[in-house]
Amino acid sequence: MSALAALGRLPCSPYYEQRGAEYVRDTCESAGLHVETDQWGNVLASRPGVRPDAPGLAFVAHLDHPGFEAVSYDGEYLLCRALGGVPPGSLRAGARVQLIIDEGADEARRVPGRVAGAIPVSEDAHDTPPRERSVLVHVEERVSEPPFPVVLDLPDFDLEGGMIRMRALDDLAGCASIVSALCASLEFETPGTVYGLFTRAEETGLTGARLAAGDGLLPRDTIVVSVESSRALPGAEVGMGPVIRVGDRATTFDNGAEAYLAAARDRLFEDRGEFACQRQLMSGGVCEATAFSAFGYASTGVAFPLSNYHNAGPDDTVAAEGIALGDFAGGVALLSETARLAGMSLRPRSAAWAGERPTEEAMRLSG
Repeated sequence: MSALAALGRLPCSPYYEQRGAEYVRDTCESAGLHVETDQWGNVLASRPGVRPDAPGLAFVAHLDHPGFEAVSYDGEYLLCRALGGVPPGSLRAGARVQLIIDEGADEARRVPGRVAGAIPVSEDAHDTPPRERSVLVHVEERVSEPPFPVVLDLPDFDLEGGMIRMRALDDLAGCASIVSALCASLEFETPGTVYGLFTRAEETGLTGARLAAGDGLLPRDTIVVSVESSRALPGAEVGMGPVIRVGDRATTFDNGAEAYLAAARDRLFEDRGEFACQRQLMSGGVCEATAFSAFGYASTGVAFPLSNYHNAGPDDTVAAEGIALGDFAGGVALLSETARLAGMSLRPRSAAWAGERPTEEAMRLSG
């Protein structure tokens, strides 16, 4: 939980996730994990397996969350463009924001501002997605020269009544849960290596994940588990446990990869006598499993059911995202147990019976 609270205090708009990346890198290195950073700023932490030839298992989450980028001043206004799918309410006059000014201190300075209105979209681009929209923000003075990030004025981290509420649970909850699972993996050995990959600029089109997958940052035989905070849906509801995600809006995932999550879930249920866990195709968005699948990786996913997805509250208000504390704790347990299976050969449970010829039933059908 401390990792999640710490990440919530740091800027995380796409392309401005460097402080979050530094926190993850420092935390993992201090724990004794091997850490490297690729040329795109993606952070890869790992705990080696005992068999170099065994396939590894990687948990993947992104460090960014939709926000704005200050582009230029226009009199008493600051022109800001949206990065990622910001909520409609953030484009309306009166929406409160914070200008994040990096002055080299431990934490960047925050300057309050208010949206004056959205820049009209031309008729030939009436369907421009929110990530390409721009707004004017009223400012009292020129606090810094652009570019710099601008975020919604919402809580960094709040825990009350069994709910975690933050500006950017998507996907800082995924990052924090992976850090916890990686640290837990230091307590045991597995045949394969356990990885944690923390990517950048996911909200602008899976950018960091696509670059990492295309570069082969992870060995090609690695099982990839995308860890997301994703829009709650029927069958993937807040408070009912983490979700084994079998697909997203774009693709369905790999059954062989899912076998690791299913086995971990079953082991937790056997050990505890009960373990709340859901399974669903979550079509509310596209996650990084799709990017890795496109590059030939066997991929699957875990998701925390999320309220106020991308800060879109009721009636077009702007609101903090929310996940259940129990779902987060269950997700950490699921990832930690899954890590124990790295490098093991698992067969999807359904294949055990579906692959057998139904002899007696066939005789009846043929008679």
